[in-house]
Order: sequence, then structure tokens, then C-alpha cells
Amino acid sequence: MEVASHAIGADGAVLSVWLAPSSAIAIGDAFTVTAGCDKRAATCLTKFVNLDNFRGFPHMPGNDFALSYPDRDTGVNDDGTLVD
Repeated sequence: MEVASHAIGADGAVLSVWLAPSSAIAIGDAFTVTAGCDKRAATCLTKFVNLDNFRGFPHMPGNDFALSYPDRDTGVNDDGTLVD
């Protein structure tokens, strides 16, 4: 199951899950928690220190850019570079 959030409190770690478990969880049950990936370059760099193996496209404009149009008055979409 996927973890929605986690926090460390005075009583230990608290995990919240997205869906209810298929069977009741009892004291003494064992489980393994694995760090997930949100597919963002920033997370790959800061959390996993593994940007060299990031296989996404962090500088590709999204749908909002594709649907935009040039505006001469604001200087946005001036045919310049997006990333320096």
C-alpha cells in the first residue's frame, strides 16, 4: 500500500496510508517501508543525491506553455532561452 504521509512524534513514527488495509494491523506485525519517487528532478537531487541517474525531462515545458501565445507587452515568450 502507499503511504500518504509520515511524521515522527513523541510516541514514534506515524504513517498514514491512502487506502485502508485489506486486513487489520496488529501489534507485532512486521512491514517494510521503501522511499518512493515523485518523478521530480529536485527530489532526485536533494532526497536521493542521484541526479546523474535521473531519466526525466526537467526542462521540457508543460501543457500551459504549449497553449500560451507570445505577448509583446510583458517580455514573456520573447523567443529567449528558458534555462540558463
